[in-house]
Amino acid sequence: MIKLLATGVWILVLTLGGVFAAAKFGNPNPDDHKADVPPPPQYVQSETVTLPVVTEGKVSGYFLVRSTLVVDDALMKEIKVPMPTFLTDQLYTLLVGDKILDLKDKGKFDVAAFKGRIKDGLNARLEKPLVKDVLIEQMDFISKEDIEAKDPSRKPERIVVNTDPPPPKPVATGASH
Repeated sequence: MIKLLATGVWILVLTLGGVFAAAKFGNPNPDDHKADVPPPPQYVQSETVTLPVVTEGKVSGYFLVRSTLVVDDALMKEIKVPMPTFLTDQLYTLLVGDKILDLKDKGKFDVAAFKGRIKDGLNARLEKPLVKDVLIEQMDFISKEDIEAKDPSRKPERIVVNTDPPPPKPVATGASH
């Protein structure tokens, strides 16, 4: 009988020791590493923006641009105007006002410089280093003739092809038990 009781106590001590060791050493404290991890970037995605191309006083076609801004989350909370509004205005300034893209010589279009000018222009306008990066998802040109032809086989002409992937989808956060 004493042997059976000693075996039971021995099993109980081993089980409790295993549970204690697992709780103590198994899972590090999540607060220890929170200070080391930078906050994830915030993405501000624009709708597809249609910008007219005016040549000799007439509309000759349209730019179709879809882009995303990678912004500083802390500074973003201070901005009251929606960022897509600023982005659309910057695109109008560069493509319609400054005409930085020559449609006759699209091969010389510098995508990195274009993205840099968008970033620098927005940061200068907002007077803070809010924009960290610009992602161009789509940049096409469609001529007025292609639109008027109403031919579904005529596609917009790609100016920028797959330079940046679309931003990641937001992860749903919920309580886990």
